[in-house]
Amino acid sequence: MSEPSDARQGMQSVLRALDVLEAVARTQPVGISALARSLGIPKATVHRILRTLGEAGWLAPQGAPGEQRWVLTARALAVGAKVMSQDDLRERARPILEELGRETDENIHLSVPDGESLVLIDKVPSSRPVQTVAQVGERAPMILTASGWAFLSRLPASELVTRIPPIVELANGIRLTRKEVLTELDAVAKRGFAVNPGRWRSDVSAIGSAINDRQGQPVAALSISLPSYRLTDDLHEPYGQLVMEATQRISAELMRR
Repeated sequence: MSEPSDARQGMQSVLRALDVLEAVARTQPVGISALARSLGIPKATVHRILRTLGEAGWLAPQGAPGEQRWVLTARALAVGAKVMSQDDLRERARPILEELGRETDENIHLSVPDGESLVLIDKVPSSRPVQTVAQVGERAPMILTASGWAFLSRLPASELVTRIPPIVELANGIRLTRKEVLTELDAVAKRGFAVNPGRWRSDVSAIGSAINDRQGQPVAALSISLPSYRLTDDLHEPYGQLVMEATQRISAELMRR
């Protein structure tokens, strides 16, 4: 079955807009005529796309009418900076992830925040036949994971009140009030690591710690992820110390930038 013509036209419009955005990024500040020539697109079409991207906040015109040249806005630059920041984080953290993986032979996860979720951006897999399964790019609710609790524990109390719902429902059927969660997060902050005994998925447990910037604000989190039956009580402290030492080293690496 062929794709409807409206859908094809919509996709073509999106691709043209991306072409224009990339062309501006390469040659800014740039005028409509130069963009039309380099992309082989009619000037009227380029003008329409520029206006649309300008209204959406991705591009902005500079100069007097009739002599305007277009540039990227802070919004577009922020997206690019975020990608570069994650690449830098992965590069600096990777040797430490691998070392932690060798020490524990469990899955090691590096995650960054995205709204109320954490996104897995790198991992070191375990060699054990039974292990947890998570793919790079996978999202997890911050409020139900060890990495998430570690991340949240580093935020100001005033921000936590707005981010934590009145009732948090866990995978094992337990319901925690906001006050109970705040009390636990305070304990995580003092200890330096969080333990998740299957709050999101009952068969998956983890121990996590936050990675901080030079101002002490959380920017990412690291966790040791393993099947719940393997995370015995006697491993909480030694694994917690290992993951906390790893995040401290990564934080120190980021501060050298």
